Amino acid sequence: MTFQEKYDATVIGGGPAGATFATLLARQNRKVLLLEKEKFPRYHIGESLVTGVIPILEEIDVLDKVQAHGFIKKHGVTLVWGKHPEPWNFAFSESGPAGREYGHTYQVVRSEFDNLLLRNAESKGVDVREEHQVVNVLLEHNRCVGVKYRNSKGEEREAYSNYTIDASGQGAFLGHYFNLLEYDSELKNVATWAYFKDVEQYEGQLAGNILTEHIPDGWIWVIPLHNGLTSIGWVTSSEKYKQLLDSSIDSTYERVLNSSVETRRRLYKAERYSKKVYTTRDWSYQCKKFYGSGFLLTGDAAGFVDPLFSTGIFLALNSASLGAKLLNKALEEPEHEEKYLARYEVAYRKFIGEISSFVHYFYDASRDQESYFRKAQDLIDRKLTAREEFVYLLSGLHGFDTAREEFGHLISGLHGFHTIANLDPGNLYEQSVAESKHSSVTS
Repeated sequence: MTFQEKYDATVIGGGPAGATFATLLARQNRKVLLLEKEKFPRYHIGESLVTGVIPILEEIDVLDKVQAHGFIKKHGVTLVWGKHPEPWNFAFSESGPAGREYGHTYQVVRSEFDNLLLRNAESKGVDVREEHQVVNVLLEHNRCVGVKYRNSKGEEREAYSNYTIDASGQGAFLGHYFNLLEYDSELKNVATWAYFKDVEQYEGQLAGNILTEHIPDGWIWVIPLHNGLTSIGWVTSSEKYKQLLDSSIDSTYERVLNSSVETRRRLYKAERYSKKVYTTRDWSYQCKKFYGSGFLLTGDAAGFVDPLFSTGIFLALNSASLGAKLLNKALEEPEHEEKYLARYEVAYRKFIGEISSFVHYFYDASRDQESYFRKAQDLIDRKLTAREEFVYLLSGLHGFDTAREEFGHLISGLHGFHTIANLDPGNLYEQSVAESKHSSVTS
């Protein structure tokens, strides 16, 4: 006999998206099960945050713990990018009125950061089960009604729920199950990284900045961490990676770092701390739909955007925040399920489309700074200066404000249900991809 359970929502994955989504539903007195295949804390890449995460960390009541943990404060970004070779900076405080409230974020060790969020979800009433792996989907009359999972003892169980939320990251469990993934052919990249000690760090307000340096063979990130180490990664296209790979990944990685200017300068007294050089495929993709009958996709499970602007954690938290609000409304008003979930997809896809479009444009490192500022202004048009629009977009605060406005408009009735129901998210996806490709060849 198969053991069965019943929940308002089952969340697949305990990373930032899953923990945030589950926390917000639990705070609405929803019965939530979260299934995570690993045991936390566990290692993960993606260590640099943007300021758009801060109001969401406040929302899930974990910001005080993050602030007290000792992570390095990040006030902005240092770039070696564009037609002029010298480094240039921007501060998050330059993002217009929002920057005065949210002027910094953090560089985090993900094993520690993610564990804070998962433990926070547990403290808010989420039924968190680690080392529990989802193995199949339960369907009834073409509706997802739950999942089958294997617990830490290897026993199979079934969990039934009104909704299943896929927060499985790039594993994209439901995306693969329903054959929803579509890749961006122009952003098929490979990331390679390691950890160093005794890296020269910037001083003063620049001390916690991420360095993003363009090189002939891709780009490099340099991220200072509170444990005394510095994360240094190299991103390039999969084709270029194959061409450059010599006798080993290690030697290729070291050779590429030595071809840089600013990164190499900061490494003159440093030595590599990690024996391992990590490599992963950073292929950008979006799912054809972000929701279906009885399920919803959030964070990387819905779509992954190139890591150039460190927006991964923000996209995870922002999509989870908006998704949880709208899913809670769908639980309250099941007759309007399609309309609430469609609004989630339209709003989230719009912001992913803006970031993706800007990534395509920014990858052309032959432009001057002002052209990047103007492109951001063309994309979001918040009536700020071009430089402020640029920072506002890359800080994530534009995305957070957009999600908040969408939810407010829906609940207040400013955008009627008939309008929402007539929107075709598939068409919006095709339009966003077309705009992204167009922007990559338009100056």
